[in-house]
Amino acid sequence: MHILLTGHLGFIGTALSNRLVSMKHQVTGIDLKNGKEQDLLNIAQWPENIDLVIHLAGKSGVRESLTDPSGYWMNNIEASRRLFEAYPDTRIIYASSSSAYEPDLNPYAASKYVLEELAERYPNTLGLRLHTVYSDTCPRENMFFNKLRNNTLSYVTRHHRDFIHLQDVLDAVELLINNHYIKGTIDIGTGNPVRIRDLAPNLPVRLNTPGEREFTCANTEKMSALGFKPKYSVEKFLTNGNKGNIINLFDGETIT
Repeated sequence: MHILLTGHLGFIGTALSNRLVSMKHQVTGIDLKNGKEQDLLNIAQWPENIDLVIHLAGKSGVRESLTDPSGYWMNNIEASRRLFEAYPDTRIIYASSSSAYEPDLNPYAASKYVLEELAERYPNTLGLRLHTVYSDTCPRENMFFNKLRNNTLSYVTRHHRDFIHLQDVLDAVELLINNHYIKGTIDIGTGNPVRIRDLAPNLPVRLNTPGEREFTCANTEKMSALGFKPKYSVEKFLTNGNKGNIINLFDGETIT
């Protein structure tokens, strides 16, 4: 297939692009990191004769959204609307977030909720409600597990997070590519939340975390029915001595 992949230079997009190429798909990428944010808003830049669109590009992060709500509207909603309109007869798999469950908490969550509502107007779309994605290849140095490994973590939070490994996310996307009848939205997570304070029980707990969700847990019923079972867990990931960084790109809630 010829696949248009937006966000192909990002954390998940880079790994997914490599996976798709290994599967012998032709991949055309568009990304904000090309230096021209308007590329995602310029229909003339988008290729024709696309068999599948995987839309990962957009702005993430709770705290950033509090200071730039208009940027989140343009990148997460307006760019997506133009994409949907440009490929009305093409299947589109797009990145949503578990944050969409509580859209009132912050502009990022609201943008993902509106994105899902927008996608409902287009019959051939599937939204991935991604939970907190992690791996040992995370490019952001200030994330929770990196600080834990380097003994630079100064506090934890009272939150519970459903962490899902990057490779499990890629497996889920591959499975959904091959199941064309799945529409609407679907949770991508493990269904086994981890209490953050349990990972560093001797550190003080920060209580003031405005805009962030208290508890995230994926509803795994739909993915389980497709035969999906995550291969990784945070416990095994750390026990094996692979204390990689965890990145909250799609959950949008930075743990520092």
